[in-house]
Amino acid sequence: MRTRIDFQGCVSFSVCLQATVKGNIGGFAVLPCSSIDNHLKYEDITVYWRHNSSQNVYDIIEGKGSMEKQDPAYKNRAETFPEEYMKGNFSLKLNKLQYSDTGKYICYITKTHQNPSTQLFIEGGKGNQGVETRAERIVPFLILFYILHFI
Repeated sequence: MRTRIDFQGCVSFSVCLQATVKGNIGGFAVLPCSSIDNHLKYEDITVYWRHNSSQNVYDIIEGKGSMEKQDPAYKNRAETFPEEYMKGNFSLKLNKLQYSDTGKYICYITKTHQNPSTQLFIEGGKGNQGVETRAERIVPFLILFYILHFI
C-alpha cells in the first residue's frame, strides 16, 4: 500500500503549505508537516495536529508526544517520528484509516507560526489489511441485478 501525496502549487516540499493525501480504508497515511526552521531546540518544539479544525489528533509538547488531550477516535492510531523533530519534520502517520478520517488536517507549529495543512481523502478498497466495506460487497450484486433486469 502506497500513500499518494500531491503537493498543489508548491515550489518545494520545505515551503509547501497545502498537500493532498489519499489513503485506503484499513491502511495508513503519512500526513506531511515540516518546518523550514530546523534550528529548534527540543523545548521549542510544540506542534498541534488538528482534524477539521477541532479534533485533537496528536500533540507534540516541548519535543515529546502527548496523547493527554487526544480525541478518542485517534487513540492507538496516530503517531509521529520523534527522531525527525530536530530536522523540522513533524509528519503524522495515521493508521487503520476510516472514512471518518477524511478531511482537512492542520499542523500548527507554534514557534515558527507555520500552519501547513493536508487534505486527506479515503478511498474504498481492500487497503493494506484486506478490509472490505459493506458497500464494496453490495455493488457487484447491484450491477448483476441491473444487467439481469434488461435480459
